[in-house]
This record gives sequence, structure tokens and C-alpha cells, in this order.
Amino acid sequence: MQPLAFKMLFRKKGTASAIIAIALLIALVASVNSLVNNINSQMPMLSALSNVGQTYLLTSRSSTALSDSQVDPSLINQIQNNPNVIYATSQQIVQAVLGTNLGSYTVDILGVNNVTTYLIHDSGGINGSVSLNRGEVDVGVVLANLARVSLHEQVNVTVNGQTSQLTVVGITETTHQSDTQLIMPQSALQELTQNRHAGSYIEFSLKTAGENQTLTSLSQTLPSDVKITKVQQVQTFIQDINGQTVNFINVWSIAVYVVITAASYIIATRLIDESRYELCMFRTLGAKKKATITLIILYTLTIAFLGSLIGIAVGIVGTQIAATGIRWLGGSFTLAPFLQPFQVVEILLLALAACLVGCMYPAARTAQSAASENPL
Repeated sequence: MQPLAFKMLFRKKGTASAIIAIALLIALVASVNSLVNNINSQMPMLSALSNVGQTYLLTSRSSTALSDSQVDPSLINQIQNNPNVIYATSQQIVQAVLGTNLGSYTVDILGVNNVTTYLIHDSGGINGSVSLNRGEVDVGVVLANLARVSLHEQVNVTVNGQTSQLTVVGITETTHQSDTQLIMPQSALQELTQNRHAGSYIEFSLKTAGENQTLTSLSQTLPSDVKITKVQQVQTFIQDINGQTVNFINVWSIAVYVVITAASYIIATRLIDESRYELCMFRTLGAKKKATITLIILYTLTIAFLGSLIGIAVGIVGTQIAATGIRWLGGSFTLAPFLQPFQVVEILLLALAACLVGCMYPAARTAQSAASENPL
């Protein structure tokens, strides 16, 4: 009797629309996950294209940025004495106010122990000469263009409330952050800050051969309040981005499954309202409460299962068609969305669980209706 009742309910006109509703929601989850899978699969290839050098930074262990790091500049001697160190420079970053004819600008002053060596290592160019003493300063090309600073111009630089007049002796270009900074010898910057032992960090490069052994040796001899960090940790960055993306997708998917729960509640409620006559007849013919509850739950889960299968197929195929269309329209990248088998199973199980939660209350409420309510 129960299979016959199920067929009778399944032939209701609202069944198709219920399957489509679930399918559209699942298609959203499937399409987003398939796109993320494709992007994640290309991350290792992208990281391999990056030219990662053997450059490291020595900063204070408690620091959260280069600007708040404090490292004794004398530690550079210990690093330079290691035969596997190719290049090392002590650097200091201090915030200052640059005064020009156009106005005032909050900038960073970069002090390095040897400006010439620093520019050569970073393949930088200079128009003019390098700063050699406290009365001279080099200006990054981006900052110079912004503040309309020209060569040999006199500028006012305020550090810790003390203003000094400096001569711009060079315009530097290094294609990184120092193009927006003032550059001078670290000893001159220490005079401006009136702190001859101040330093922010030490940058150094190692030979590829014996890199790990050199790092181990330095870590054992350097003070415990400093740490060594590798520059351009592309793989770590990519893993962090992937993790954040997955977390976002998981949170976003929860919202979709909540909507599926609400949709299953509506589906079950509508089924009960439209099939009150059939359900009462089912009870009159001897069906127990458990059989009625099972019938409604089975109907809703079947809707969810079919809708999920269709939604997964539509989600994958839809994103693949969209990716192909973008490529045909002149896109310069290739997308190949895909779902892992375990993700398909996961989506199916979560959709069924959400529908089960949504239909439980309407099914239990209907089961409480007495057979005497039969309108016959």
C-alpha cells in the first residue's frame, strides 16, 4: 500500500517544480566549488613561474611589520662573517613629514648602511648621486613625481618633531617600495632620530648550496629575540589564500543549505495541504502514524536526491559552457571546472540532511491528525 501511495504523491503537479528548486540551489554550490577546484589546481603552476630568490629578513620576534621591528644594526657583522652570505645590509624605517613647495607629505625614510650597495643589489638606477651624509637625501622616483621634487632642491624633513633642511642629491628608481621613500645612510638617519643604535631589520641573501645549514647556523648564534623570515614565500601565501577561499565557500554553502532546509519545509507543507484527501484515505485504510511520517519523508528525500543530481550536473556543465564561451569571446585564460568525487558525495549527503531537517516537523504534525478528520 505504501509504494502505491508514494507513486500517487509523486505524480502531483508540484513535484517537478520542487525538483527544479532544489536543483538550482545545488547548482550554485556545485558551480562555485568546481571553479575553486580549477583555480586551486593552477596555483602550484603559478607559484613555479615566480622567480623566488634566496633573500631573508632578520626582524625582531615580537614585530608584526617592518616599521615596528627593532634589530641591533651591529648584528650585520655576524651575518657578513658567514661565508655563505652573498649580500647583507642593515636598514631602518622611520616615519617623517616631507615639506616641499607643494605642501607636506607623510613619508618613510629608509636608512641603509651602504646606499650604493643597496641600489646595486636591487638593480636600481639613480639620477644624480647617492646620499653620503646627514645634509643629503635621495628621493624615490614615485615620491619625487608626486611631490614635484627636483634634483638639488632643498626640502624640509621633520622627524620626531625636529625639522632638518636636506638637499636632494639623487632620484632613485628600484621598481619596489623604496620608490616611494626617502633614502639616506643609516648613520645619518640615526643622527636625525638622535638614536645611534636604532635599526629596523637586516636584509641578506644566501648561496643556494648549503642554504639550510647556513640558516640553522645563524639561528643558533643570533639572539633569541630575533627571527629569520624568507622573502617571497609564494607557496605559503598560496596555501593561505586557498585556505581562506575554502573557508569562505564553506560559510557561503551553509547559507545555501539553510535555504534548502526552508525549501524542503515548504515542499512538505504544500504536499500535505494538496494531498490531505489522499493522506486521510491512507490513514483510514489502516496506515499508522509511522507509515505516514515515512511516506512524507521519503517523498521529500526523493525530491532532494533527484534535485541534487540534476543540480550537480547543471552546475558543472554550466560553468564549463560559460568558461568555453568566455574563451571563444577572446579570453586569454582557460578554465576547466571540475568536482572531486568526494565533493559530489558531500553535496548529496548535505542536501539530503538539510531536506530531512526541513520536512520532519510537517511530517510529524500531519501524523498527529486523526483518521476521523477524513472528509469522506
